[in-house]
Amino acid sequence: METGIYLRVSTEEQAQEGFSIRGQEQKLKEYANIKDWSIYKIYADEGISGKNITERPAMNELVADIKAGRVKNVLVFKIDRLTRSTADLLYLVELFNEHDCAFNSLMESIDTQTPSGRMFLKIIGIFAEFERENIVERVKLGIERKVSEGYALSTNHISYGYNRPRGQKIQTINKFEAEIVQEIFEMYVNQGLSLYAIAKILNLRGTTTKRGSLVFVKRKNNH
Repeated sequence: METGIYLRVSTEEQAQEGFSIRGQEQKLKEYANIKDWSIYKIYADEGISGKNITERPAMNELVADIKAGRVKNVLVFKIDRLTRSTADLLYLVELFNEHDCAFNSLMESIDTQTPSGRMFLKIIGIFAEFERENIVERVKLGIERKVSEGYALSTNHISYGYNRPRGQKIQTINKFEAEIVQEIFEMYVNQGLSLYAIAKILNLRGTTTKRGSLVFVKRKNNH
C-alpha cells in the first residue's frame, strides 16, 4: 500500500518530554518496512498543537493526497499525533472510509479495515480529547493559584500597583499606585468615564506609568 507517514509534536511536548519528530519517523519507517508497505511521503507538523487539523500544513497536504488517491494507508505513532479532537477524528475516519484508505497506529495496534478497529479508534479519540481538556483546565487553575499567591505572571514588566524586588517572583502592593488603580476603577465603573477621559485626567495630573512616562490612549477617529 502507498503509505503516508504522519508525524506531529508540539513545542511543549518536545521541550518537556523529548518527544521528537525524528524518533517517531525512525520507528514508523521500520514498522512500514516490516509490513512491506511502500512509503509515499513523510508528512511532519513540528511545534504544532493537536487541538485541530485546519492549522496544520502537513495534515492538510495529507488530506489532499488521500482525496486524490495518492495515499491508501496512513501510519502514525499514536492516535493523539493525528488529532486530540474527537470531532476531527470522526471526520478523518469518515475520510479514510470514503477514499478506501486504511489507518494504522503503531502504539495502539489499530487497523481501521475492521469494524472493531474503527470503533476502538473512536473510543481512543474521546479519551484523547478528554485529556486535552484536562490539560487546559490544569493550566488555568495553575495560573489562578499563582495569581492568588501573589506571583507575577509577567517576567519583563511589573504590574502597575505592585512592587517586585529584582530576582523575586512574588509581588507586593505599592500603596500609592494601588490608590490610583482603585481611582481608575471608580472613574470607569461608577462614573462611566471612557478610557480616553481617564487617561486625560491622569496626564493633566502628571501621573506616570512604571516607566515614568505619561499615560497615553489614542482617541478613536469617528469621522
